Amino acid sequence: MSYASLSYNLFGGFTKILKPYFLDIKEDLRKANMNYTLEEYLSIAFFTTAVTFLLEAVLLSFLFGLFVSPLVALILAMTLSMTLSGMLFFLFYSYPTTASKNRDTKIKKMLPFSVSYMATVASSNVPPIVMFKILSAFKEYGELAKEAESIVRDVEMFGMTTLAAIKKQAKITPSKDMRDLLFGVNTMIMTGGDLGIFLKEKSEELMNDYRRRIRKYSQDISLYVEMYLTLIITGSIFFIVLSSIISTISAGLGTIMVQTFVVFILLPMLSVAFIILIKSTNPM
Repeated sequence: MSYASLSYNLFGGFTKILKPYFLDIKEDLRKANMNYTLEEYLSIAFFTTAVTFLLEAVLLSFLFGLFVSPLVALILAMTLSMTLSGMLFFLFYSYPTTASKNRDTKIKKMLPFSVSYMATVASSNVPPIVMFKILSAFKEYGELAKEAESIVRDVEMFGMTTLAAIKKQAKITPSKDMRDLLFGVNTMIMTGGDLGIFLKEKSEELMNDYRRRIRKYSQDISLYVEMYLTLIITGSIFFIVLSSIISTISAGLGTIMVQTFVVFILLPMLSVAFIILIKSTNPM
C-alpha cells in the first residue's frame, strides 16, 4: 500500500468534510502536474501533520522533562509541537501554488525556442498531434515537453480528439503564454488556417518579449552589482576599519566578536542572498 493510499484510508472521510474549505488549491494541483485528487492530497497533508505532531510531542516532552517539571515540559512540548505542525500543514497548503508558479516560470523560459521549433515542424504539413509528439520527445524542454506529452497521452491512450486534448491542456496549464498558444493552435486547426505561419509569428512575438526581458535583466544586474559593491563590500570594509579604530580606543572583546560575526557569518549570508536574487530574476 502506498503512502497516499494509507493516508486516504485513514483521513479520507475527514478530508471529504473539510474539502469545501480547500477548493482554492484544487486548480493549483492540476497546474502543478501533481497526480493527486484534492482528497488524496489533503489526506497526505493531515496524516503527515498528525504523525509529525505525535513524534514531536513525545520527543520534546522527554527533552524538556530533563530540565523542568513534567507539567511544564508537557505544556512546552504541546505548544511547540502545535506550532511546528501548523507550519508544516501551511507548507502543504502553499506548496501546490508554489509548484504551479515554478512550472509557469520554467515553461516561460523555454517557450520562445520551442515555438520556433514547432513552426518548423508545422511548416512541413504534418498532423498537429505529430508536432506535439516530436516536441514531447525533447526532454531538454522540461515542463513544456510534459505539456506536449499530456496532449499526446490524451489522444493516443484516452481516445480524445486533437482539438479536445489541446483545449483541455490549455485550461490546466499554469502558463498564460502557453494557454494563449494552445488556444491559438486550436483555432487554427478548427478554421483550417496556416498553422506554420501562425507559429512563426507567435515565435517572433515571444522572442521579442524574451529579448526585452534579457535587456531588463542586464539593467537589473548592473543595479544589483552597484548595490552589492556599495552596501556590502564597501560598507563592510568601512565597518571593519571603523570598529578597529574604536577598539584601540576602548579595548574590549565585544568588538572582535562583532567583527568575527560580520566577516564569517553576515557577509557570507548576504552574498548567498545576492546569488539567490540574481538566479531568481534570471529569464534564461
